[in-house]
Amino acid sequence: MANPLFNRQPQKPNPLQQLQRLKASGPSNAVFDQMYNGNPNFRQFADQVRNMTPEEAFRQHGLDFNQFKGLRW
Repeated sequence: MANPLFNRQPQKPNPLQQLQRLKASGPSNAVFDQMYNGNPNFRQFADQVRNMTPEEAFRQHGLDFNQFKGLRW
């Protein structure tokens, strides 16, 4: 009988785990570059808010920047 430990298929990496690894090991813009090049929705959003302050970008999307500033990462 075959041993299941040796026949396991490698799991596809979780995108969030990939971003966390980039954040921990790479330059600060590596996460942004990964998301910008890999996610067309994020690219569109980033292009829309490129020349705005964070407050303006949040306001445009109906969000309160002050609430966001209080979050802990």
